[in-house]
Amino acid sequence: MAVASDGARVVVRPTGIGRGLFAAVSVQPGETILRVEGRVVNHKVLWRRQGSRFSANCLRFGPETYLDPGDGPSRFVNHSCRPNAGVRKVGNRLLLFAVKRIGAGSEIVMDYSTTIGDDDIWTMRCKCGQRGCRKIIRSFGSLPRTVKRRYVTRGLVPGFILRTLVEPIDV
Repeated sequence: MAVASDGARVVVRPTGIGRGLFAAVSVQPGETILRVEGRVVNHKVLWRRQGSRFSANCLRFGPETYLDPGDGPSRFVNHSCRPNAGVRKVGNRLLLFAVKRIGAGSEIVMDYSTTIGDDDIWTMRCKCGQRGCRKIIRSFGSLPRTVKRRYVTRGLVPGFILRTLVEPIDV
C-alpha cells in the first residue's frame, strides 16, 4: 500500500489498462484523497517532451505551468468519463478530492478534460468503457454543455482552466 504524504491511504494496483489508484479506505464526497505532489514545470518543458510518458502524466497547474507527479501515487489516477474524483487548486497545491462516495477497494478516477484548457492541444483516446464514453479526451471547452455545467457546479474545474475557455459557461 502506498501512503500519500498527507496521510490519505491509497494503493496502486493493476487494472485492465495498466495500473490505477485505489482507495484503501472509504472516502466521502468533498473529502481530500491526497495532495498531488511533484515538480512544477514550465509549459515549454512539456512541449519539448510532448508525446512522451512524461507529458502524458503531467497535470495543468497554472496558466503556463504543469505538475509532473513523477512516480507518486497521483500518477496512477486514470481517466473516466464518469469520474468519482476531481482536482482542485488550493493556494499553491493541487488536491485530489472525492466527488462522490468512493468505497474502500474502488478505483479512483477523474475526467482528465477538467485539467485541459482550451489553449491546450493534448488529446488521448479514451478506453474507460463507461456509458456515455466520449471516446476522445480533449479540452474542457469541448465537453457537452450539460457536462461542463455539472463539472463547474461540483467544483471539478480549476479557475485557471475556466479562464482559458473560448466560450464562457452560463451556470
